[in-house]
Amino acid sequence: MVKTRFEIVRQATDVLFRRLERLPRSDTTEDLRARVRDSMRKAGEWTASLPANRERDELMKRVLALHLELAKLESEVPEVSAEERMAS
Repeated sequence: MVKTRFEIVRQATDVLFRRLERLPRSDTTEDLRARVRDSMRKAGEWTASLPANRERDELMKRVLALHLELAKLESEVPEVSAEERMAS
């Protein structure tokens, strides 16, 4: 079960990073990136010692909240084309 939840968190954070790459850099996107990295770090700790159910649930909720926050940000910021990203 822990492996499955770890894989879900890993995949969810990978998706977050890919979506963040499509947005222009800002303090908000950098803050989100840092929080995603922190979530990945926490999930990585699961390989060293099994987390309590409460810890797993809290991390999964945190990752879900990051997805919701990013979705809101994406709706507020116009998407940047690949050419514009390469130029910056």
